[in-house]
Amino acid sequence: MDPTTAVRTDAIEVIATVIAPGAYASAPYMWAVLAQSHEWRDFLEKHEAIALASAILAWTVAGFVVESVGTYAEYYLIDRKRPDHAAMLANWWRYLQITWAKDKEPIGQHYLRRTLVSFKFELNMATACVGSMPGWLLLGLIGVLSGLQSIDVVILSWIAALGLFSMARTSAGVLAEVRERLLAVADEQAKNAITRSGGVF
Repeated sequence: MDPTTAVRTDAIEVIATVIAPGAYASAPYMWAVLAQSHEWRDFLEKHEAIALASAILAWTVAGFVVESVGTYAEYYLIDRKRPDHAAMLANWWRYLQITWAKDKEPIGQHYLRRTLVSFKFELNMATACVGSMPGWLLLGLIGVLSGLQSIDVVILSWIAALGLFSMARTSAGVLAEVRERLLAVADEQAKNAITRSGGVF
């Protein structure tokens, strides 16, 4: 495997869809803990490797929590709101069963993968923004931020969450349309294969 390819694909997807949302969602809570515990802060300042490993672990765990909540948001706030929910769900199950012929994978499949990463980033970051709001208010209550500053950050987080969720809904529509068109391509390929073999479609 080409290491640069792994960095460009898997690592970037994980950073965008798990670690970045987890870092934002957990940031105010981690800040509150460190602000209230001088011992922890002194320990982490003296042990940078442990501090970095702890931060990455916390971001990853928080990111998977955000991912789980985002999955529920996707199902209840996006998918079930679609007027064609039943048809979309049927297409989704059909799409999961596609097996492309060797070297016959359409360009649309690559586009769908990239769009899926964008969708997950938008949805998970929207979820992270909402999840961080109590933390920003907590920082105001314990005096790390002023009351006005904490409210300002909450308002900005809410605006960002609304904007990102709106983009996620648009991306979800694009994904559904691309899946439908890919199914049509798969059906056409299957029909052509049966025709060439002398069978009946």
